[in-house]
Amino acid sequence: MADTVVDMAQTYVFKISIALGLALLTQFQCGNVLMAKDHIQKLPLVVAHRGGKRWGPENSLTSFKKSVAAKADGIELDIHRCKSGELVVIHDDTLNRTTNGTGLVKDANWKDLSALDSGSWYEAKYKEERLPLLKEVLDAVDGKLTINIEIKNCPGNYAGIDDELLKLLKDYPYPDKIMISSFDHLILKKIHDKTTKYKLALLGDSVIYNLRDYAKSVGATAWNPDFDCVRPDTVKAAHDAGLTVNTWTVNSKEGWKRACELGVDSIITDDPEGLKEYLRLAN
Repeated sequence: MADTVVDMAQTYVFKISIALGLALLTQFQCGNVLMAKDHIQKLPLVVAHRGGKRWGPENSLTSFKKSVAAKADGIELDIHRCKSGELVVIHDDTLNRTTNGTGLVKDANWKDLSALDSGSWYEAKYKEERLPLLKEVLDAVDGKLTINIEIKNCPGNYAGIDDELLKLLKDYPYPDKIMISSFDHLILKKIHDKTTKYKLALLGDSVIYNLRDYAKSVGATAWNPDFDCVRPDTVKAAHDAGLTVNTWTVNSKEGWKRACELGVDSIITDDPEGLKEYLRLAN
């Protein structure tokens, strides 16, 4: 009888041990899943630089639409104001590099700009590509991803372009999907004084002293630095100040790996498709 009781006790202890072991294993495995989910959440967002220069002409409707189709998290684009007042999506202040026209954007009317070939410089099959207006890009994207609008106000100075941009954005129903950035921090301050509706980003290729107070003085909620300025201490300073870090322009796997290790919030890249695949495999 005593032997039977001992055997029963040993069996009970064994079963309890097995149950506890399985519970701990399950908890550990669940923890890994949660850790994996956390890791997924912490991966940087993919932002297509000028719409993604690796898969189409920069700052073109074709490239922006490809970014939407590929489910990029955002696009970055540049705006200038032409002579007739429209906000035109183009990087350079001149037409020479990315169109078959010449001269300054600000000296041309939209009627003439709209007839230019803005695709052949990239590849002959894009000969029908035309410069887009910012309004056309807003309509094409329609809230499907974030649009980072860079105001190209250096070295020129488009007086009043802040008001014109805000007027255009007024009817866009996705203010949370708009970021306004510029190397001209004065214009960001002007926008902040008029509305807090949109995310404002400090563009720069330098490390900013006392970033917290500087960003607060401008009204910025993001820091968009050249990748050369992204270091552990600068990322920490930005995050401690409540700023997101969205770095440009990172196109290599080595760069993507480093950006992930540094904990940036977004990577602005010419190769959004390649970055998305890299992050998928890395995860």
